[in-house]
Amino acid sequence: MRFRKDSVSKRGIATTLDLTPVVDIVFNLLIFFALSLNFAVTSGGINVKLPKASSAEPVRAEEITINLTSDGKIFLNDKQITLDKLSERLKEKQDKESLIIIRADKSVEHGRVVEAMDVVRTNGFSRLAIAVDQPPPKKK
Repeated sequence: MRFRKDSVSKRGIATTLDLTPVVDIVFNLLIFFALSLNFAVTSGGINVKLPKASSAEPVRAEEITINLTSDGKIFLNDKQITLDKLSERLKEKQDKESLIIIRADKSVEHGRVVEAMDVVRTNGFSRLAIAVDQPPPKKK
């Protein structure tokens, strides 16, 4: 911070502060928190690297989400759960027309994804979607 010499008190000590650095820091913090909040909302909070598919369509209403992570964990709506407990929790759901979205990491074995899909189908849910990322459009 720089002190200006034009506003010197009786003892010769400057009394005004340059607020430019303070404003810069506050502005940078505002940008940082705005961006980090945006990424936290879009990613869902669970780190899953989705496979890419050019035919992907956006889903508007995410009612029930099942996440399968690369380290073998299963999450139901962002809460860790086992495959047996997943079946129990899905039986408790009254609305069998709810959309179930499976977000499986691209490194998860195919059999593990099929197991999760089987649990969903055996509990009476018919609407099932698999989440993917759309690749960036190709330049012509």
